[in-house]
Amino acid sequence: MNKSTTPPKRSAEEWMEFGDEEFNKGNYELAFQYYKNAIMENPSSPFAYFKAANSLSMAKKYEEAITYYIGTITLDPTFSFAYYKKGLCYFELRNIKEAIKDFTNAIEINPSFALAYYRRGICLYLIKRIEDAIHDFTKSIENNPAHSLSYVYRGNCFFFQKKLDEAIMDFNKAIEVDPSEPKIFISRGIAFMQQKKYKEAIKDFTIAISIDSSNYLAYNYRGYCLSQAKHYEIAIDDFEKVIKLKPDFAEAYNNLGLAYVGLKQFEKAIEYFDIAIEKKPFVASLYFNRGNANLNLKNYIAALIDFDKAIVVDPQYFYGYFGRGKAYTALEQYRAAIREFTKAISLRPDFTLSYIARANVFMKLKYHKKALEDLTKAIELEPSNPLVYLNRALTYKANNMFSYAYADFLEFLNRYGKENRLTEKVRFWIRNMGYSLEL
Repeated sequence: MNKSTTPPKRSAEEWMEFGDEEFNKGNYELAFQYYKNAIMENPSSPFAYFKAANSLSMAKKYEEAITYYIGTITLDPTFSFAYYKKGLCYFELRNIKEAIKDFTNAIEINPSFALAYYRRGICLYLIKRIEDAIHDFTKSIENNPAHSLSYVYRGNCFFFQKKLDEAIMDFNKAIEVDPSEPKIFISRGIAFMQQKKYKEAIKDFTIAISIDSSNYLAYNYRGYCLSQAKHYEIAIDDFEKVIKLKPDFAEAYNNLGLAYVGLKQFEKAIEYFDIAIEKKPFVASLYFNRGNANLNLKNYIAALIDFDKAIVVDPQYFYGYFGRGKAYTALEQYRAAIREFTKAISLRPDFTLSYIARANVFMKLKYHKKALEDLTKAIELEPSNPLVYLNRALTYKANNMFSYAYADFLEFLNRYGKENRLTEKVRFWIRNMGYSLEL
C-alpha cells in the first residue's frame, strides 16, 4: 500500500514566482491561487496581496481585487501604486467617487505620480469638474511630457469649454508625441469641424483612416464635413463605408438621408431616415429630418406627423415646433403657424430662423409692424446674415418705406458676396424704387 505523498512545502517567494509565471501567460485564475498560497506562507507580505489583487483585476473580478488591495495598503500604507490600482478597480465599477479618493491618496504619497493625475483627471472630466481635470492633466504632463493621452484629454476639456484653439494646440502636441494613434487625429478633426474648417478636418479624418481603415467614426465625420462642403456624392461613399463597418450605426443612415436632402432626392432621403428611426426610435432629430424631407415633397400631413413625433420624444425640442410651424404655413393655417414659431422662440430665444419664419407669416396676415419687429430681432441675433436684411428690406418695400428698404438692400448686397439671380433681382428692386446702385 503506497503512502500518500504531500506536496513539498514552498516558501512565499517560490509561490510568487509560480504566480508570476502563470500571470505572464495570462492564466490569472491559477496565478491568483499561487499568490494566495504565498499569502498563507507569509501573511505579512504586502507584495503577495498586491500580486493577488492584480491577478483578480486582470480577471475582471474587481470587487475581490479591491479586498486584496486593501490588504496590501493595510500592511504598507505608503504603497501608492496599490491605491492607484484600487482606484482603477473602482473606476471599472463606475464608482467615480471612490476612484477619485484612491487616486488622491496615491498622489499624496507620491506627488510626481503622473498616471494617478491622469486617471483622476479622467474621473473629474466625467463628472464635469473641468477646471480641476485640466489641473490634473497639466500635472500629469509636467511629470511625464511623453504621455500623449494627457494632452488628448486636456484638449477634450478645452473642447468642452469651447476653447477650440487651445484644444487644437493640445491635440497637435499629442500628435507630436504619438503620430500613430488615429483617435488623436479624429479629436483634432472634430475641433476643426466645430470651427467650420472643413478642409483641415477632412485632412485629419483621412489620416486617421490611413492609419486604421476600419475606423467607422473617421469615415462618418469625414462624410459629414464633405456634406457641409456640399460634396454630397463623395460624402455618400463615406457613409456607405460606415454602414459596411457598423451596420447598426443609426447616425450613418441619418447622415445618408441628409446628404440625399442636399441632392434634393427627398424620397431617397426618407428611406434612410426610416432606417435610422427603426434603429433609434427615441431621437427627436430623426423625426424632424424626415419631416423636413416630407415638407419638401409637399407631404404636409406626413410632415406634421413627424414633427409631432419629434415633440413627443422631446417636448423641449424647439426644432419640432419650428417644423410644425413651417407645415402649418404651407397649409395656410397661419395662426397655428404663429403659435408654433412662438413656442420655438420661447424654448430657444436666439433661434433666428423662427423669427424670420414668423415674420413671413405676419406679412401674409398684413401684420407689418410685427413682421418688422421680428426681422429686426433676427438682425440683432445674427447681424452677419445677409438674408435677414433682404427679408426686412422686402417688408419695408411692401410698406412703401423705400428709404429703409434701400438701406437694407444695400446691406444685403454688401454682405452676400455672390452674383446670381437673387442679386439681379435686388438691383432691379433698387432701380424700380428710384434709387442709385452705388454702394
